Amino acid sequence: MNHVIRATLLTLLLSGCVTNQVSSQRVPELPLAQGLFDQQRYSEAAQAFADAASIASRRPEHLWLRAAEAWLRAGNSEQARSAASRIPDSSLTPTDRARLALVNAELALADGEPERALIDLAPSGTNLPPSLVIHRQQLRAMALQQTGQHLAAAAELTAIDALLSGADRPQNRRQIEALLAQVDSAALYTQGQSAPPASSLRGFINRALAERGLSPIPRGADSNQSPADWNLPVTPYQVGAEGYQPSQSLAVLLPLSGPLSGAGHAVLDGVLAAHFEQAGERPRLLVIDTAGSANAAVAAYQQAFDAGAQRVLGPLDRDAVSAVFALEQHPLPILALNRSGLPPPPGSASYTLSPEDEAVAAAERMLGKGLLKAIAVGSTDEQSRRAIAAFVEHYSQRGGEVLASTEIPEYEPNFSNLLQPMFSAAGGRVIRDPTGGKADRTELAAAHDAVFIALKAPQARLLVPQLAAVGFAQKPIFATALIVSGSGDLRLDLELEGIEFPEFPWLLAEVETLPSAEQLARTLPSTRGASARLFGLGADGYRLSAYQDYLQSHPGAWLAGASGQLRIDMFGNVLRTPAWAVFSGGRTRAAIEASLQPQAMEAGDGTW
Repeated sequence: MNHVIRATLLTLLLSGCVTNQVSSQRVPELPLAQGLFDQQRYSEAAQAFADAASIASRRPEHLWLRAAEAWLRAGNSEQARSAASRIPDSSLTPTDRARLALVNAELALADGEPERALIDLAPSGTNLPPSLVIHRQQLRAMALQQTGQHLAAAAELTAIDALLSGADRPQNRRQIEALLAQVDSAALYTQGQSAPPASSLRGFINRALAERGLSPIPRGADSNQSPADWNLPVTPYQVGAEGYQPSQSLAVLLPLSGPLSGAGHAVLDGVLAAHFEQAGERPRLLVIDTAGSANAAVAAYQQAFDAGAQRVLGPLDRDAVSAVFALEQHPLPILALNRSGLPPPPGSASYTLSPEDEAVAAAERMLGKGLLKAIAVGSTDEQSRRAIAAFVEHYSQRGGEVLASTEIPEYEPNFSNLLQPMFSAAGGRVIRDPTGGKADRTELAAAHDAVFIALKAPQARLLVPQLAAVGFAQKPIFATALIVSGSGDLRLDLELEGIEFPEFPWLLAEVETLPSAEQLARTLPSTRGASARLFGLGADGYRLSAYQDYLQSHPGAWLAGASGQLRIDMFGNVLRTPAWAVFSGGRTRAAIEASLQPQAMEAGDGTW
């Protein structure tokens, strides 16, 4: 993890965001050297500055400083050190002295001495240009991270977020998220409480808490923010409600013909259910068939614009979303119902029920319960593979340890040849009876705390007894919602007893803004089985469209929906905190929530 953070920060440090202003000087530069520097030919530029410094009669120390900076950008710390050693600190201007401190700090970091770097990076009192402020804060963040001060490092990067633009800002924000992921929830919550209510740091901390399934920090008594900044009302939907800004005309782009028509109609049923449950004025709906085609989706977007729609909900399939996102102009804001390899356009967002999000939620639930060692089992199914990869990455990043993982075939009943190596990799061993009078027994030398699976119900039913057969002791099992695929048989699902998985609050009868799923299932086929989740996706998409602008401008806000608590991150992705269900007696019911909840903290008490 440290290598990733260091690499990311170095990329920021050497990026073009600091080049133009840093190279601005009060004395004339050599045109050749400066030209090479501007072309990012740093080694040649450094040599040109050094050659000029060796013969300069006026301010050679400034040219040696430029040479040191160029050598650092070329990745040659030894040459930079040599150039810096030729600079008499006493002859430098205040700005150049501050720049030399940056050079020395980078050299200290290259030497693995972050404490010395922090001394060099102490405030100098010099009024630095924004580019040098950015450079200094990034170096401080790197030094603090290397000393284990992840929260302080994140605060340094948060302070410069507004100064960044282009690709530098998303990269900086990803780095902040990675640093906050290293901080335990109690420390995050305490630090967030002390941050000003409107500060960027509190916004980032609230996002980190939300990723872990925890509620955001409530507004303080001194805050002039509305309570809706942290907990949006969900009913009634009416003009004048905090954050509620429905469009007069909403275009719904869905595949209502072609191979994806079943999914499209289930989503449309959810949209219509939410539409007619809504109190007060409703937007005019314009439903357009995308036919499961990327070209048709692009044409549908143009049709929506020509028809006077103010906002677009959809498309649904990934290729169609990519095609619409790739358009040069986006006169209508979009709430896509899938994610794409492309980021949402400015003002737009994407919402999907992704296996990666469910895997991250499972990792956070396990960590919140203190389950720090896990084994993971997936299958050859694409959704399973994506979930396992996301789980391993997030669980490990947050301090958990995946002792072993394996992938079992989708259509074979016996997994012992795959589970035995995993048992050994997790520290298992076989203890043989030397007399031969008793059966051999197995034990785990490094016992696991829990199991994570990304399997459909038929595979999970086969896996559970086979885990015990090869020596894995019975431990808590967590799954993605993939496990409901193939479930529903009361007798067979007894094999899934105790397995927890993320579920829609609506399907657990915990949402009152829609008729109950059980009631709707009597007359509406799209609310039965797997399509019920697509129904919920449509209902939530409709509601989100009215709150989209508010959620994107209020980083701590969330909306309670059929699928869970919904918020929009800085990249335009709708994040979902699900409810949790458990198999009990062959049926599913709401699971007991994790005990780690910020609301449990006593006022004025910094402990959980």
